[in-house]
Amino acid sequence: MKGRDMTVGTIWKQLILFALPLTLAHLLQQSYNAFDAIIVGRFVSSEALAAVGSSIPITMMIIAFFMGVSNGASVLTAQFFGAKNKEEIKNTVHTAMLLAFIVGIVLSVVGVVASPLMLRLVQTPEEVFVEAVIYLRVYFAGLSGITVYNMGAAILTATGDSKRPLYFLALSMVVKIILNLLFVLVFNWGVMAVAWSTVISQGINAVLVIRLLHRHQSDIRLDFRKLKIHKHILKRIIAIGLPGGIQGAVISFSNVIVQSYINRLGGSVMAGFSASSRIDSFLFAPMNGMSLASATFVGQNLGSKQVGRARSGVKVAVSVGVISTLAFSALVFTFAASLLSIFTQDEQVIHYGLSFMRVFVPLYFTMCFPQILSGALRGSGDVRIPTLLNICCFVVLRQIYLFFATGISHTVTTVALGFPIGWIVAAIVMFIYYRRSDWTSYEKEEVKIIKESD
Repeated sequence: MKGRDMTVGTIWKQLILFALPLTLAHLLQQSYNAFDAIIVGRFVSSEALAAVGSSIPITMMIIAFFMGVSNGASVLTAQFFGAKNKEEIKNTVHTAMLLAFIVGIVLSVVGVVASPLMLRLVQTPEEVFVEAVIYLRVYFAGLSGITVYNMGAAILTATGDSKRPLYFLALSMVVKIILNLLFVLVFNWGVMAVAWSTVISQGINAVLVIRLLHRHQSDIRLDFRKLKIHKHILKRIIAIGLPGGIQGAVISFSNVIVQSYINRLGGSVMAGFSASSRIDSFLFAPMNGMSLASATFVGQNLGSKQVGRARSGVKVAVSVGVISTLAFSALVFTFAASLLSIFTQDEQVIHYGLSFMRVFVPLYFTMCFPQILSGALRGSGDVRIPTLLNICCFVVLRQIYLFFATGISHTVTTVALGFPIGWIVAAIVMFIYYRRSDWTSYEKEEVKIIKESD
């Protein structure tokens, strides 16, 4: 079977070489998203920037849900890859890709219809409401391209191929930049321009990943004639992926509620938060890369019954994640004002953006623990308890804090503090849970699935 076999070789080299393309892909993805904000903030208006920003928690909620589901397929593929189970790899690929297309269509229809309601729920101000609806509806219309690409990339990553999804992102980013400039500066489409450029570029990504899988000379080859929902595979994808998807959606929904607290502070604060969020998201690149790498590393090594090697890999992943995130944070904190000025020249917007970043940036490294340890646990198939712990920290605790804190003093700093409080508590409880997790069963039992009639 082709791909990167992470059950052999030097652990730190395997993890870093595998995680580097994933980290670069995340940086490209964030650059991809940040360019929207730059174009809108510099060439349209601050109100347009706020309109796009108010849509972010909603789009992230949908994407987070599907990413959880695709992670289920990724973990299953990684475990079968480690166990050298060729038949089940094929069944997983065909079930997962068909599922991605179906889910994409359903979410598109729901999203287009419910966009105004979603924006009302986050209390989007009237001055940006119309533009926000336009952006969100176009984005949802092309959601199938996003779901298909993410599922295909998850399958490639599970078998150790983290480079080609990076190449596809790089190409689509070039396309997106060209289309953004054309649609905004020439056609004068405003916020609709950045939505259409996203839909088209992600559609290209989907075509490229389908083409690659179709021509792949290995067990992950996609044969359109064999597209089928295998019930036993679907159950395992749902069992592993659904809790993570629910976690992502619930946390993102919590951020939708947080956005409502921000929206009440006015358009300038909304725009400042939107710009700062674009910058802050780059800081997640190292931990995101290591989280995905640790999930694949653990999945493959547990599949081959190497529990000690899997544990050692997690230690390396956390160490690299923390060190690299601290280095990134120092750079961002030092040049925060200059970075914000890329998005807007409005001094008030920059002021509020700095207010958020001064709270967020110094504490981002704490997120490495819940992110990377959750990835490792996901690789072992353990998703339910980590999901519950993350929801308690990122949703329940945050909402309780905001409810009481903003009742006393509803300021930018008060709202901003709701984020790192959740990160720190999540880091502590996830570390404790990971230390108590038991993977010894993998030393005695092969990773397998009890076949059921389809």
